Amino acid sequence: MSGIVISGVGALTALGDATTTWERLLAGRSAVQRWEDLEQEGFGLPVAARVVDDRVPDGPQRGRTLARLTAAAALSDAGLLTPAGLPEASRVGVFVGTTMGESAVFEQPGFTLAEGGGHVFAEAIAAQWGLGGPVRTLGTACAAGNYAVGLAARAVAAGRCDIALAGGVEPFSRIALVGFGRMRAMAPAGCQPFTSQRRGMSLGEGAGIVVIESALHCARRGGKPLAVVGGLGLAADAHHPTAPLEDGSGMAAAMTAALREADNAPSTIGWISAHGTGTPRSDAAESLAIRSVFMDPPPVSSIKGAIGHTLGAATAIEAVIASLALRDGLIPPNVSAAPGVPDPELGIDVVTTPREAAGLAWVMSNGFAFGGLNSALILGRP
Repeated sequence: MSGIVISGVGALTALGDATTTWERLLAGRSAVQRWEDLEQEGFGLPVAARVVDDRVPDGPQRGRTLARLTAAAALSDAGLLTPAGLPEASRVGVFVGTTMGESAVFEQPGFTLAEGGGHVFAEAIAAQWGLGGPVRTLGTACAAGNYAVGLAARAVAAGRCDIALAGGVEPFSRIALVGFGRMRAMAPAGCQPFTSQRRGMSLGEGAGIVVIESALHCARRGGKPLAVVGGLGLAADAHHPTAPLEDGSGMAAAMTAALREADNAPSTIGWISAHGTGTPRSDAAESLAIRSVFMDPPPVSSIKGAIGHTLGAATAIEAVIASLALRDGLIPPNVSAAPGVPDPELGIDVVTTPREAAGLAWVMSNGFAFGGLNSALILGRP
């Protein structure tokens, strides 16, 4: 993936668009809260992080709206939206990850997969701008955003398209809220990653899309890269449907593979954007993995206490945040939805306030999904 860059970013989260999300993360804001409508509907734990935006309707088009708005923001950020339309539309691909798909469709009687399957987000983006490149959907759960960015970067590097839109989309899912609640994986007071008080996750929703192209193509059209795509590492636990390997070895394998593909030494990584779900076992396993890969672990923080766990969109939104961190030389804090202090037993450097990092050159973004689907994406300063 040498010479492949991110030249534009777009996001919609419970904290706002990409810029607003970044600013509120740095301010330590959390959008995790109790929701009266969910309480009235009978949900036992009506705590979540949801997008509040007049442009985003409730119902069976919610995810597709998130997808189109976020893609438009990324294209605009890259300077690719013009009055004449998107240049080179026939050479633009779309790669989108998701976990639940257009979940609201499945909450209605008489649904079909054609209406609500995960494929609808990538297809909606491609149809919006008449894009003629490859259109792919990644159904790899909470690692799907990393998979999408990696696959898009490889497609550009191989010449299958000149530009790619890559990321993840996840509208709020009542089905997921019930499922995680029944698993007792939800935190009553909200997600508190890497703290001694952590008791579980909080469900979120949102979308993150990045524009990917070669550095040469970006330069020729007058674009400005935000980040370099260094490498994607993948590994599988083959252990349990939901629980990670407790020694973190599968997670460590993905991180090591990413470093190898990016041709980076561990010491080059200046920040780890952690999976950090706030569940006791996952945070502990990730911490063990980090300590096994890095002799001197870099600073670590998770954004899930701020915007909830956005499932298939999680690592896509984290790619957006990582790009902005590289641009500004700032490491965002580990936001907790409720008061908490970093767990000293984890043995990692948890960032509690925004940290100046003028020399920040490389970032690792971790995404570990159910079924032991482990991923680590490395992004660098252009």
